[in-house]
Amino acid sequence: MLEVITLALATPIAKIILDKLYEGMGSKLGEKVSEAASAPIQKLGQAVWNRCFKGKPGTEKVLEAAAKGSEPELKQIQDYLQKEMENPEFVGMVQPIAQEIHQVLVQMDDVNAENVQQNARDGFQNIGTEGPILQGIKDSPITFTTHNYHGVKPTD
Repeated sequence: MLEVITLALATPIAKIILDKLYEGMGSKLGEKVSEAASAPIQKLGQAVWNRCFKGKPGTEKVLEAAAKGSEPELKQIQDYLQKEMENPEFVGMVQPIAQEIHQVLVQMDDVNAENVQQNARDGFQNIGTEGPILQGIKDSPITFTTHNYHGVKPTD
């Protein structure tokens, strides 16, 4: 019998709860986030396992199949947890742990958004002149010369 839940087994539980509490945030729970938030994910998985699944026949196999991406088993766990989420006591137990995971997701989104903004700042695009779209780096030694004929091209 499973006593301590692994990160792999805790992740589908965390995804389902995050989706319910934070509208779709569970889908952002990929490999990088799972590494960064492994402690609260396991904590949440363990709490849910102990309360909802531990000691019930067949639940370990269902959870293992869900962790491997099996849709029927994932749906089975999701349906069960949806019902549990109607219980205010259960929500009170999982909400603080889910909040920790949510914070990691938000911080990682902020970092990724900052990197995109930083990288885009130094580029330029030439749009609307019917010329090629050019991208470069600010202060680059490469120069571009363009001719804009405003719709009238010279004849040969």
